[in-house]
Amino acid sequence: MTQPQEKRREAVERFLQRFFGPGNGVWPGLSPDFRHKDRSVPFVEALRRGDDAPVVLPRAYTDRDRFVVYVIARDISDRAKTAELIRAFAGPTYIAYEEQVGIQPVWLDPDDPVEGAILDFFGQRPTFRLETGRTLEHKRNLANALQLMQRTEASRPPRLWRVAKPVGRLLAEFEASLSAGAEAASGVVLDHLAATGGMTAFNLANLRIKRLDRLGKSEELLGSPDLADVIRQNPPVPVKEAILNAVYAALEEPLADSDLPAARQRLQERGRFVPDLLDVDATWLGMQAITVLLLAASVLEDMPVLRRLVETVNSVDRADELPQLVWDDAVRHLQATGDGQVPATENAPSAATSASESTEAPSPVDSWPTLLAAVAKDSADGEQALKNRTWASWPSPAADDAVLAAYLDSLEDQAADEVWQAVGAFIDAVGYDRPAGLTAHAFIRNAVTFDRFGPGDLAVLQALTEIALRAAPSSQTYADILDEIGAERSRWVSPERAPIALDFVDLLFLAACPDLDARSNLAYNLLEPLWRHQGRLNEADLAFAKRLSQEFSIDFSWQDLRGGNGGQEPTLADTPSKNVLLYSLDEAVLGRCAEEIQRLAPAVKPVTAHDHVGTNQLRQKARTADVIVLATRCAKHAATGFITQNARTKHIYYADGSGSASMLREAVAGLRAAATNR
Repeated sequence: MTQPQEKRREAVERFLQRFFGPGNGVWPGLSPDFRHKDRSVPFVEALRRGDDAPVVLPRAYTDRDRFVVYVIARDISDRAKTAELIRAFAGPTYIAYEEQVGIQPVWLDPDDPVEGAILDFFGQRPTFRLETGRTLEHKRNLANALQLMQRTEASRPPRLWRVAKPVGRLLAEFEASLSAGAEAASGVVLDHLAATGGMTAFNLANLRIKRLDRLGKSEELLGSPDLADVIRQNPPVPVKEAILNAVYAALEEPLADSDLPAARQRLQERGRFVPDLLDVDATWLGMQAITVLLLAASVLEDMPVLRRLVETVNSVDRADELPQLVWDDAVRHLQATGDGQVPATENAPSAATSASESTEAPSPVDSWPTLLAAVAKDSADGEQALKNRTWASWPSPAADDAVLAAYLDSLEDQAADEVWQAVGAFIDAVGYDRPAGLTAHAFIRNAVTFDRFGPGDLAVLQALTEIALRAAPSSQTYADILDEIGAERSRWVSPERAPIALDFVDLLFLAACPDLDARSNLAYNLLEPLWRHQGRLNEADLAFAKRLSQEFSIDFSWQDLRGGNGGQEPTLADTPSKNVLLYSLDEAVLGRCAEEIQRLAPAVKPVTAHDHVGTNQLRQKARTADVIVLATRCAKHAATGFITQNARTKHIYYADGSGSASMLREAVAGLRAAATNR
């Protein structure tokens, strides 16, 4: 047996001892003398062999009369495939209560000894918790069906379930998923990148840091075991900014209270890596990161760095965006050295360059037209511009909208495929402020041409559609956009992807409409597959589909709402009093989601927030929330980090998209978990 095989065998045995340990009476401690062990042996041996089939493991709770079977997907992206296998072999015949709503994966409880073991060993692989009747016959029938499922899958010829994507395509999908707020999709793509073997550990660590920054998980970012190694290897500017943003989250409370001594003390406690980041070029950094650097330079009394940072802020005229006490403190330190005018010196590079970069030649990529051209040619300059987010200091793409759209439409296939790498940067740069509708439409045509219909791609497509429709297109352009989106709907509209389809329909309702027929046709075509398979929708998706159907006067007959877990739990109307905080920069989405929560769960109080930075009001909302749902598309890191820093609940959820349906699904999941203290 090779060393990796031996290590895997040992890890499997440790897991099995935990799984069949406290809290599970099916086969206590894997005792060879246990008289009922034969019922569990086939499932245990399948895991030990590493069969190419979902993992199946039974559990009998020791503190109550409850029997369940966990089915764990073989891969993090196999949720839909595993659900179909369960339905095909167990279906409504052997699973309690007919037609479980979508046979959805469950949230596992890390504090439960058995489910904690699953989380530690299998990570984020989708896990299904199946229940059947309480009689021995019911349990035996379910076990036999799942054994047959395992044997059938394991005996099939090996096959590639998904087409392998090049690393460059996966990287583009990862960045675009982050920009579009597709939290789960970005995690799946990151796992695929790790599995390809085509990236170094350093580059993977950089991507994880950027993702944690986007999600506002500051504590997790600063506690990463890879952080010291990443900083020693001089990561790209966005990674350095992500680390500084995480430190800023720790400082935001004393800064909001105008307590400079406390902020300086907190910096010394939480910012041990900041001195290694002082040489970063601050030109492209956000104000949170610059605030940390200014405060650190003042604490360290590093006058050359402090002078350079003040010059940078003055050159872009953004001093009013900084906390006033930090800016005043920086200027006061410079004045104390007799350098109140902070002119450039030989020791202080200009605002456009850092100390280590002052001798480099200017990059030819200095605008959105030159960026797209460089990326389309797959040039190193374009790659570096995306990697370092140099576009963050440029005017919005809206300033060159017609030029960019014409260029995108002129590209041949290979160049058009390459230029998709810039779509995430485009979405981030446009934000919710100034739409670049023509360019967004050109990117939509690109997505449809190259069959970009993966989960992350669809969130990007929805974000592009929102930008295009917000630009008030003509009636003909509006109809063209909707026709392009709906043309391939049969390839991506399904119960498993219900939130993204519902987000599209919700967007149609919210956006201005110059062509009612085009809007009604697309709404019908997106809702109709969900209506036909409504028995597979979960309660949140079913409720919102019903609402949209009524708003568009589409006469579908929807079934009544059922409780969670296929009707085994109380309905949402029975949810006890809870506070739910919804955060997004799209106020219309917040309003729609809050309305639906109040309708479904009258005792629940939804509170919304769209702040760009931390405030006393936002702190109070975060501290009093029982459930928090964050939409991260174009999210301001200062606000998301501030919320997670001040939250007193473990029930923090991230919408896998930026629409009302995505937020509602996570809010319902959070309410379910909070109500049962899972």
